[in-house]
Amino acid sequence: MKQKGFSTEVTPLYVCGDRFLPTGYREEKFKGLEDKIKAITSIEDIVAVELCYPAQFDDPKPMKEILDRLGITASIVMIDLFGYKKWGYGSLCSSDQNLRREAVELSQKGIDAACALGCDRVALWLGQDGFDYPMQVNYQEYWENTISAIKDIAGYRSDIKLCLEYKPKEPRTHSQLSTAGVTLAVIDAVGLENVGIILDLGHSFYSYENPAEQAVLINRSHRLFHVHLNDNYRYWDDDLIVGSVHLWETLEFLYWLHRIGYQGWYSLDIFPYREDGLEATEASLANLKALMKIAESLDQEKLDALQRKNDAVAVVNMLRNLVLRKT
Repeated sequence: MKQKGFSTEVTPLYVCGDRFLPTGYREEKFKGLEDKIKAITSIEDIVAVELCYPAQFDDPKPMKEILDRLGITASIVMIDLFGYKKWGYGSLCSSDQNLRREAVELSQKGIDAACALGCDRVALWLGQDGFDYPMQVNYQEYWENTISAIKDIAGYRSDIKLCLEYKPKEPRTHSQLSTAGVTLAVIDAVGLENVGIILDLGHSFYSYENPAEQAVLINRSHRLFHVHLNDNYRYWDDDLIVGSVHLWETLEFLYWLHRIGYQGWYSLDIFPYREDGLEATEASLANLKALMKIAESLDQEKLDALQRKNDAVAVVNMLRNLVLRKT
């Protein structure tokens, strides 16, 4: 399968607010979703966008017309099980059977919408599924509820990849799908081949994981379905410009994606509060492309030999000579 290419979320082109200034720090530059997508098409090599159902669109027909008109495609469709008050105490894990059923049905409708756009994967980030306090939830029930619901969603169409995105916390103090290991355990319990993982680079940093290691681990089970690229300081999901903080670990991550033959999307997921959204997206893509070029040029045999000896100093010297040399 040919590598799918570069994608981005549309989020950077919205005014990005926070809890101190919900109206955001920037002026609105684009009138609506179509204008935002049109602006994204001005970035060379971005060939797809991530969309959220039903927050950004509910009828796939006019959305497909917009994408076709602008010459861009949908890389993945995120199901919005986090942006409404009713999901405040969880969607798939909820103890309310009616809410769980509604979440499953919405997800199935989102799968239909993705298919209508010609998109072969759907994302679930269960942001509201988790807990905030000790003794707040019945863990047996909440795991069974979630696993059963994922089975119902993934079983709806086996030809669509259902991609689970993990994150340690926010907006709950403890997210249910918190790490790669937890998510792999859930996928094993679900037992369906079309369920896999979105490895968000920043979420992996935030989980105190080594993203490259997790990519290799997830790939062993053939469950690495999608990748989000961004950066942070590990304390919070900052969604900074790619490679702006963890340069070396981002390089290592891209090296191992290349090494394992990852063929999915390389999708930008940044949240620029104060920076110009289009410029931040362009900078992220430029960093990503430069680091991918370096990663793909690494001498694998030489690196393998150094790694077998655990020669960290030699590895550092090798990387410095490759990355920090004067041009």
